[in-house]
Amino acid sequence: MACLKKVLLLSSALIAVLSCCGSPGGAPKAQAKNKPARIQAFILPQPRSLIPSEGQVFVDGQFTEIIFNNLVKANYLGSLAPELAESWTISPDHREYTFRLRRGVRFHDGRAFSAADVVFTLEQLILKASDKYAEIKCIEGYRDFLSGRAPRVSGLQPLDAQTVRIRLSKNFKFFLQFLAAEYAAIVPRDYAGLDEATFRDRPVGTGSFRLVGRETRTLRAQKFNVFRLERNPDYFAPSGNVAAIDFYSANTAIASPCKEAFDILLITHGEIPEFAAKPDFRVVNSSPNILNFLVLNPGENAQTRDRRVRQLINYGIDREELVEKVFRRQAVPAHSMMPFGQLGHNPYYRMDYSLAATIRAELPPGKIRFTILTLADERQLVAEHIARALARFNIEAQVIPVSDQYDYFTNRIYRTRTSVMLGGIPDYPAAYHFLTHLVEPNGYYNVFGFALPELNSRIDSLPSSQTMEETRSLAQISAALESEALYVPLYYNANFFAIRSRIRTVVFTYGEVLDFGSLEVVE
Repeated sequence: MACLKKVLLLSSALIAVLSCCGSPGGAPKAQAKNKPARIQAFILPQPRSLIPSEGQVFVDGQFTEIIFNNLVKANYLGSLAPELAESWTISPDHREYTFRLRRGVRFHDGRAFSAADVVFTLEQLILKASDKYAEIKCIEGYRDFLSGRAPRVSGLQPLDAQTVRIRLSKNFKFFLQFLAAEYAAIVPRDYAGLDEATFRDRPVGTGSFRLVGRETRTLRAQKFNVFRLERNPDYFAPSGNVAAIDFYSANTAIASPCKEAFDILLITHGEIPEFAAKPDFRVVNSSPNILNFLVLNPGENAQTRDRRVRQLINYGIDREELVEKVFRRQAVPAHSMMPFGQLGHNPYYRMDYSLAATIRAELPPGKIRFTILTLADERQLVAEHIARALARFNIEAQVIPVSDQYDYFTNRIYRTRTSVMLGGIPDYPAAYHFLTHLVEPNGYYNVFGFALPELNSRIDSLPSSQTMEETRSLAQISAALESEALYVPLYYNANFFAIRSRIRTVVFTYGEVLDFGSLEVVE
């Protein structure tokens, strides 16, 4: 589950690349720019796994983007470019992809990258994540391999060490985008000779940085799990001048005295004023396409099982008022669960708030009660605003904040009978994936295991090669999601980073991930 993240206000929130040239007097001298630098960064919560296919929250993707590479890379706009594959061809029926792999690439342990690593990575995805990623089911022979009827996947063919062919059982027009996803990052064959548990702790990739150690450190009375990363001297692509990163992570917010120790921090919306006032920092943000939403749990009580009550909650929240009062317009109202980038997303659609009064008049007059579980950050402010807004309809919403992000995303949301606040984005440049995870039984947004067979079937028919048919299907899916009101869209947000002024050339890749490999530090 990808979780959610300036003083560059939202006018510049639409800009996902910030490039600065140095001091007002002109560009920095080449020798100063190229001097290797060491930086300290902070991010939360702690990563759950450093195996790409196991990542579920934003921090997992931030780490794996540094350590691994994909066959195909997506920039912050979702445009595709070669990475480990230097080129590819696609058959006329769009079912056969032949990739010519980049020569001379080595994993961090010195092993040469080859077609065998691509086949191993995709076979591991089939074995461990076929229930999670519908795209895998398009690979020819996946079912026979998964069931044990075949020793290999017939659709994965290494033609030689530098060429691999992938055959699909049906045309899936977003297959290249799937290969650009964080969970499709290439891992070495047989996990570089390590058992899976060891690899999860000490991964080996081809990325711009390699993990050289991890340890616990105490900084001003607070404990951190620290990942020590060093520049990969054999990296195949141009990169910045950061030689090493000490990546501090924790599950709860850090105290203000600790913040001064870091060069880069992932921060919340509420911390923007604090860092905007610091002369040595600037605050930058990714594009605002993180969709934050409320998941209503019908299992809480008989009232939340009533679809009309859920619709009342959905229509009773004024998104424009939410954005104005909580975010001071530094967010974008969300009226639909169709995310940006999806063909069916209509940026002009507005929910009819007048329906709330109509529904309330049709329901019994007694008080309606439900509970919202949320993180103790800006989402708590959102939940509290929602509670105040719904009170006018005689709805009592109790807000329960949780401070430990790891506990929230790993345990609490899967065990609670309350409603929960979540945030997510498409994990690759096709928001089709976002929809599958709302309705699939094991989808990582479907935390309560909703059974939505009609929606599941309709989404499973996508993406369609017929644009008009796909547009109609998406419109029907959007209407069904609004009618069921299990997912209540709220607002779009961005990732915010506080960055020392000496760090230049800040670039975001797709998924709102900061590209640490391109950072330039000017001393």
